Parts: sequence; C-alpha cells; structure tokens
Amino acid sequence: MPALVQKLHPALRPGQQLMLAGTRQSLFSRQGDWDGGSALHCVAMALAMLGMLADPVDLPAYASGPAAHFWDHAWPHYLHGLTPSGLASFVYELNTGVQPVQAEGSPAELVRFCAQELSAGWPVIVWIVNHRTDDRHAALVVGIEERDMIAKALLLLDPSGTAPVLGVCNARLEPRESYASYITPETSVRADVDGAVSIRTLKENSTGACCA
Repeated sequence: MPALVQKLHPALRPGQQLMLAGTRQSLFSRQGDWDGGSALHCVAMALAMLGMLADPVDLPAYASGPAAHFWDHAWPHYLHGLTPSGLASFVYELNTGVQPVQAEGSPAELVRFCAQELSAGWPVIVWIVNHRTDDRHAALVVGIEERDMIAKALLLLDPSGTAPVLGVCNARLEPRESYASYITPETSVRADVDGAVSIRTLKENSTGACCA
C-alpha cells in the first residue's frame, strides 16, 4: 500500500489547538465574515511562523512593537484585500527582513512550488478561486501531503474557516489536470489557484528578529 505522509512546517506544534512551536501562542488568525483581509491574516501567521511576530491573533491590541508596525501597514488594505502582486509589494514594504517570491502556473505547478518552499522552511500563501461563484481568497500553506514522495495535496489554514481542533489545517487543496479540489469540513468545490507568494527570510536577517 502506498505510504501517505504529511509534512508540516517546523514552526508548528499540533495539539488540541495549533500552536507555534516552543510557545503557548495560538497561530490561527481568523478573518471576519465581510472583510477582504484573508491575505493579511495569512501574512501575520506566516511572519509568526518565521519568528517575527509573537502574536498573530490580536494585532490591533498592541500600541508599539512589531505587531503595531504590521497593523499600521495592514489596516488600509483590510476591507478590499490584496492580489498576489499586491501582497508581494506589501510584504516588501514592511521592511521586516523578509523577501516575497511570487509564482504563477497551473494548480499542479503551484503545488510543487509550495512543496519546495515549505521544505526549505518558507511559509507560502495561495489564492483560491471558486469556479462556481468566482469568489477568491487567500490561505496559508502549513503542510504538504505526499504519496510515494510526490506532493498530492496542500494542507491549508483558511482564515475564513474555523480554527482547526485536534488537527493542523482546516482546508486542503488537491490538484487535478486542469483544476483543483478545495476541501473543507463543510464542502468540496472545484477551484483554481490564482498564484502563490512565498515569504523567505533574508540571509542578513536569518535570526528572525523583526525590524519595527
């Protein structure tokens, strides 16, 4: 029987709630029902995974420090959201010692890109497009599911979903030849992947310190 393996980002600690490894800080940052901030929630979680934000959940509560720095840049984009290219520019302008890397291609190509980036320790954000409604939103890649050492699915944290309980993800993306299946606990829809952005730590800032 083929072996099925799930590989998670090393910054994560599974349990009753998904935590940042070595801390008691919850990772999941949930999006509201009517805003367009899914990509921003994903960036906050990604920076937390890289050790640059201590708390990705309650950013507006901080008056100073890295969380306040992030929120000051994020809130003007919160209602209308960000495209992949817009998000790459946003991450670059944060000046926190990270480098956004944007990728395009078929669902299968983007899954391979995400697998390569996650294996190197870099969080990745993907944009999901519902074929039926044309709605699109961002989700954070936290793991890869492999069968016989071939990436078969992305394990995702979707900010518009519920926090995972006794698990590491609340959605998964399974690529097909010309589309992808986006699967949550509530539904499974035919979808496309409208790009991805990896967030890499710059070599000169490899310690994970956030520049505020």
